[in-house]
Amino acid sequence: MAEIILDKNKLMVDEAININVLTSEPEQQVRISMELADEDGKMFRSCAEFISDKSGRIDLDTAKPLNGTYEHADGTGLFWSMVRKDTRQDDYFIKKTDEDMEATIYVTGDDEILAAEKVTLQFKGEGIEALEIEPPELKGNLYSPSEQGTYPSVMILGGSDGGNTAHAAAYLAGKGYLVLSLSYFNDEGLNEHLENVDLNYFKQAAGYLSNHEKSDAKVNLIGYSKGAELALLLGETFNSYQTIIAGAGSNYATSGMKGGIFAPVSGWTLDGEALPYLKMKFPVSFMFSTIRNYIKKRPFYFLDVWKKSLSGKKAADHKIDVSGIEAPLLIISGGEDKLWPSTSFSREIKKERDNKADRYLYYPGAGHFNSFPYSFNQMPANVLMNVDGMIIDFGGTKRENAYAAEESLEEILGFLERNN
Repeated sequence: MAEIILDKNKLMVDEAININVLTSEPEQQVRISMELADEDGKMFRSCAEFISDKSGRIDLDTAKPLNGTYEHADGTGLFWSMVRKDTRQDDYFIKKTDEDMEATIYVTGDDEILAAEKVTLQFKGEGIEALEIEPPELKGNLYSPSEQGTYPSVMILGGSDGGNTAHAAAYLAGKGYLVLSLSYFNDEGLNEHLENVDLNYFKQAAGYLSNHEKSDAKVNLIGYSKGAELALLLGETFNSYQTIIAGAGSNYATSGMKGGIFAPVSGWTLDGEALPYLKMKFPVSFMFSTIRNYIKKRPFYFLDVWKKSLSGKKAADHKIDVSGIEAPLLIISGGEDKLWPSTSFSREIKKERDNKADRYLYYPGAGHFNSFPYSFNQMPANVLMNVDGMIIDFGGTKRENAYAAEESLEEILGFLERNN
């Protein structure tokens, strides 16, 4: 038999946990694994082999695995290294709601379960309340500290998956903010696809937040991926935000999207007019390789599409003018982003800006999913996504993406605190 010792069984998603295992004999080899289901019911699993020390103890903070889904001593390794359990290829771990997640830790030896313990990860902590959004046309989730008072407000804009990231909003409210995770497509009463979304919708949402009884009138934007492009576009258009945080984003107004794929339609409108956008150019070689990879169930990525699309003479016409945005910017990118060249976009933004309060975070080994609100280092790190049988590679490794998520979260919280 064995014993799993946790310093806590319930913790916030960013809270450290110490996991120890006591084996029945000293220097005994066992496998420690973790299983967790996402909100689509897909099961994810991690595992690592260890040999206990002379006292029969394995401390996951300091013990290096013999083999498994992660390689180095890391107390959070079982969390971020999880892969989809029932398929040959990994998949995207879906988390949207503020509900707790329950993971199970197992210790096995000789194909026998020696011990098992459950650990609960929380996003909505004590003292946080979900508030009703009064204008019925605004869709999303709103959270605030339950204590009376006013707080800086934050509007979170998700990416091309649509809906909203309620779990991230609930978490951030726990840091002392009034937080709206705003849906702008793929939610009840909204467009199914990311196409022709009116920028005035976001102006209305910001006005609602600014005038909310629990707001101190400041409105900060956090956008990720397509939402980061949107956040910069809103900064250029309305220029009325306290800060703008753009993770893995683009400084170009790009096309709309259908089924997770760039489509020949404008993503954004203003006052009834569709905004011009960068036309996507798909190389013939990309089309053939995508079909081949689809048949062979191999991952593919979009960087060749971007290389061709950005090479056109009119590409620069669709750049978002970030030079006049008064709010300080925090720009986050990964050097191995395979959805689009977010690091190149980040460098272009930096060249065009003259604001000493700006901050640029670059993680050379990280891919597209490298920071809040899509990534926490104590959730399965995302690299691949299965979209109707097509496996898209978003870049990086689980380890690099998780480490970037951990460090960038501290930077995001510090940036908000300094500028509010």
